[in-house]
Amino acid sequence: MRDIKECIVYEDDDICVCHKPSGVLTQSDRGFSQDMVSALMTYERKKGNRAPFIAPVNRLDRPVEGLVLYAKNSKSAAALTRQITQGEVDKCYYAVVKVTDRKGMENVQKELGSRTVITLENYLLKDSRTNMSRVVPEGTDGAKKAVLEYQVLGVEAGEELALLRVKLHTGRHHQIRVQLASIGCPIVGDTKYNPELTGNKGWQTIRLCAYKLDFKHPVTHKAMHFQLEADPA
Repeated sequence: MRDIKECIVYEDDDICVCHKPSGVLTQSDRGFSQDMVSALMTYERKKGNRAPFIAPVNRLDRPVEGLVLYAKNSKSAAALTRQITQGEVDKCYYAVVKVTDRKGMENVQKELGSRTVITLENYLLKDSRTNMSRVVPEGTDGAKKAVLEYQVLGVEAGEELALLRVKLHTGRHHQIRVQLASIGCPIVGDTKYNPELTGNKGWQTIRLCAYKLDFKHPVTHKAMHFQLEADPA
């Protein structure tokens, strides 16, 4: 990972917004892999903070890059978590997906032409043994409702690829990856949910980026808007 200071998009006494690189954990998994929380704690100590507090408010999967919000004290963490719970934090992503059949590509092309915003609602069940989730019928014991919206921004018909803008309304385990795969649009590079790649060992960079994050500052209540200028393609 590059110098943590290069990952920091914004910081003050209460919050820190970072551009997490693909391949880096949002927080430690108790292993030896690099993670953002540990890097930020070291950064704070070097600034003279002897007892730093760093807590992730939103999380990104290890292969996913994008904006992550961290609270720098318990009061801010509680206020921001409340915003997340009440659906007051806007999180938007770019996803490049592989459309797996001809009919699916025809539907995607129609959606592109109409600029329609599609809502997906599913119930997801996490399997802790495999660290994967799957779509299950409503009422399944332990399942949680997952809601997102997506809009098709572009299509590469020859390669059966489509660029989507995705807005999350809930924050379930692997939600975008699972829901898009369930409609025949797995994310390019996803070794867990792309049928062409499942069985590959380890992780790899997937074409999913959390490019936009909007929330209210936990102390000043000022509207905060952050957006990456990265090329979505």
